[in-house]
Amino acid sequence: MTSAGRDDAIDATRAIAILGMFVIHAVLVLARQVPTQGVAALVLWWCDGRAAATFVTLAGIGVARLATRYPGVTGDVMLRRRAAALAVLGVLNHAVWPGDILRVYGVALALAPWLLRRTPGRRVALAIALALLFPALMTVIDWTEHWQLDTLTYVGAWTPSGFVRNLLYDGFRPVIPWLSFFLFGTVLAEQPLRDARVWTRLLLVGGALTAGAVLLSAWLDGVVQQAMPSLDALTREGLIGTTSLPPLPLFLLSAVGTTCLVLGAMLALTSRLPTPLVAALVATGRRALTWYVLHIVALVIALSAGARAVLTSTTAIGVGVTAFVGAIAWSWRHRHTTGWLEQQLRALTQPRVATAVEPAR
Repeated sequence: MTSAGRDDAIDATRAIAILGMFVIHAVLVLARQVPTQGVAALVLWWCDGRAAATFVTLAGIGVARLATRYPGVTGDVMLRRRAAALAVLGVLNHAVWPGDILRVYGVALALAPWLLRRTPGRRVALAIALALLFPALMTVIDWTEHWQLDTLTYVGAWTPSGFVRNLLYDGFRPVIPWLSFFLFGTVLAEQPLRDARVWTRLLLVGGALTAGAVLLSAWLDGVVQQAMPSLDALTREGLIGTTSLPPLPLFLLSAVGTTCLVLGAMLALTSRLPTPLVAALVATGRRALTWYVLHIVALVIALSAGARAVLTSTTAIGVGVTAFVGAIAWSWRHRHTTGWLEQQLRALTQPRVATAVEPAR
């Protein structure tokens, strides 16, 4: 299903990613402790980093498709304008929310004109290289140097060197290796996603990657416990687990897997789900930037009001889900309009005058 030149399944997937962000951030801010077992732990594992990874992958799909609509210099200028706008918004967001993802978007869009002129094979190779570069950097640059891991606090993010290092290497969502998800999205954009064979492959590959990463992590954990019994569980989880900090290859594999699963499911289901539900999800996904920023503002207000760590994890998950229900209800009611931040971004960056189509390079 498509509308106005957009694929409703992509927008619906983006809405599911927003749900994941609402849930994980509500728990990190409002819950007294993060659950380690049971259904709540499984929900949070699915949301932790993987919702943001889905978001970045979908950004890659969207940017690649946008570039085909505005080929040549016109598209390059538009992407670089959007890169600058998102980078500025990301820096402002980073001032109050250390887990900002918008700065990575800014870097990705700035590089997009160059990246999109590479073949899909070279983009895949670059994504793999970035995934492997991160653990290589960890062997020479202490990843924990600026972290207080007991409180997940990053120290020195606003010094010149700390800002660059946080953005590129050791922040919550560093360019290395998070740009890999964007590259993966640009490759997906060139696939016939509406072909049932493609979304079937997405489901199969996604399931295999997710299960494979989890099983390999469990096996390695057993091996490491045997070899180094003094190593604590938190350290083992950081090195061979599938959590997003630090973003090591097993996390990247699991995140690519869950992204494929959600995208494949939405491609399969958007034509089968009730039309009002699809319309609500699509309307929410089309306001992704607005909802992302608004939920950060709401959480910062909650923190300022002293609401940190005041709920059980289950209640905090419920708060995130309830906020999402409110978001899709509001989005559906205003489905014929555009999100406020999306409007501003287009006004700042969209070509104002139609020009002759330039040959794609």
